[in-house]
Amino acid sequence: MDIYYLMIEAIPNKDNAESEKVGGAYINFWVKAKTKENALIKAKKYVDEVNWKSIKVEDTLIAKRDLYIDEPDSLDGYDEAYENGIAAIFYTWPID
Repeated sequence: MDIYYLMIEAIPNKDNAESEKVGGAYINFWVKAKTKENALIKAKKYVDEVNWKSIKVEDTLIAKRDLYIDEPDSLDGYDEAYENGIAAIFYTWPID
């Protein structure tokens, strides 16, 4: 299986406590999957499970660990996905 990198734009659902202070987020995912389509399904399921709504898929590619050597957060995400199947980092912005 490969590790896929995906970036998804999302907003918190209205019943999500974060919706009172967060307008949205770009979520960086690393997902262990057999195909790009399977990785996307897993990432969108994760978004739903944490009470957010996917708006748009911004990026998808097969990730290689050596690309993240100089990026500690991304490297941690890659390694977590390798061990646990999925990792996500939320980059949020406030409500405008």
